[in-house]
Amino acid sequence: MAVDAGTLEEQKRLDKLRQLVGRQYKYIDRKWDAVFWITAAFVVGAAADITKLLFAGDWDFWTDWKDRLWWPILTPFALIIIGSALQYIQWLAWRFPTGMTYTAVCLWAVATLGRWLQWGWFVHYPLNFVWPTTMVAAAIFADWVLMKTKSFVLTGLIGAIAFTFAWWVSNYVSLAPYLQPAQWMDRVLTLSDIQGISYVRSQTPEYLRIVEHGTLRSFLGEIQYVSLVFGATVAVGGYWIGQAIGRGLAIWPIGRFMKKW
Repeated sequence: MAVDAGTLEEQKRLDKLRQLVGRQYKYIDRKWDAVFWITAAFVVGAAADITKLLFAGDWDFWTDWKDRLWWPILTPFALIIIGSALQYIQWLAWRFPTGMTYTAVCLWAVATLGRWLQWGWFVHYPLNFVWPTTMVAAAIFADWVLMKTKSFVLTGLIGAIAFTFAWWVSNYVSLAPYLQPAQWMDRVLTLSDIQGISYVRSQTPEYLRIVEHGTLRSFLGEIQYVSLVFGATVAVGGYWIGQAIGRGLAIWPIGRFMKKW
């Protein structure tokens, strides 16, 4: 069957036009993807930092408040909430097991920039006294559990526990040097305690505050490890709070809007 030469020429012209338009729209899509993810990074990082400050507060702000009792309990619970919400959204929308890691990187960038500007540049506090916690290593473990199990239930049980222990190990490396003993005014204190006394804040002075006052000393004095295990249990509850936030404040309203229109 003979084909008209004009028809072939017209077909080639249309194919070239489709390719040109496709490349233009592809460029626009990539540009808007970059704008979306960069903008979302500040929103996610700020939400995670506000949640951490709301629940953990001073226990994850000052080096001398990173104690053995409350720091391992409150901080993982506060950190995992927004990470769990983003994990649910990204997994449900794109099957990306990266929600927790994305939250961790955004939180690290926003918190580090805030500490450097607010406390390092404005009031001249040393950054080794106000360094923010990191959850990058812990978030990678939680996302890895979701990728392997493809189950939010198993991730909430196994992943949240792995998240807590990985968070503690990765941050204890930075904290350990400030727990070394030092002699100060004829007293033996840790370096973090000396920092807390040297840099005056609005809180009660550290030499008047008893951080580890509680009943956990009955466990043969192993306060840190008992608190860590309890913190892992609390983090499981925080994970499901984040799941509820992701389902109720993001997925459900979008679904209702799409059904309406």
